[in-house]
Amino acid sequence: MKKWLMPALIAVIFIQLCVPVYMIANKYAVLKTGEEFKFRVSAVDPYDPFRGRYVAIAVQTASYAEGKYGVIEVGEDGFARISSTSDSKPIAGAYVKSGSSRMFLLPIDRYYMDEAFAPRAQALTWRENAYVTVRVKNGTLIVSGLFVDGIAIEEIIRNERTP
Repeated sequence: MKKWLMPALIAVIFIQLCVPVYMIANKYAVLKTGEEFKFRVSAVDPYDPFRGRYVAIAVQTASYAEGKYGVIEVGEDGFARISSTSDSKPIAGAYVKSGSSRMFLLPIDRYYMDEAFAPRAQALTWRENAYVTVRVKNGTLIVSGLFVDGIAIEEIIRNERTP
């Protein structure tokens, strides 16, 4: 009976290691090969006692229609918006899966960075010309950057700190 105990334990440990590695590899693949879009954002209250300090953002063109999938369309201004929603996966074009099961919510609501810099970054995102870049692949959306006036937020803060 004890002969199968050690192989079973090794199999469980192997599976527990493979799941996080797969999740990380999937996110990395989206960041490297996904299609890039820009969404205009505005700031909201950043404090959360459980997640620490981060830059809380709200997409200005967010859609709250019914459906699990949203089709992404780029406007003449170069910024993306959700053009339509549906319960079935779109056949062509870029799409994103909803962050909610009841209505379509674009899964962009925070940007993580160094906690020491997050309050200053939050203050900078109150400007009208803040946007995030996202990468989208097969319905998965990953936020890849936060920009104010076309400059990465980390670069702005780094330049403020150096004389």
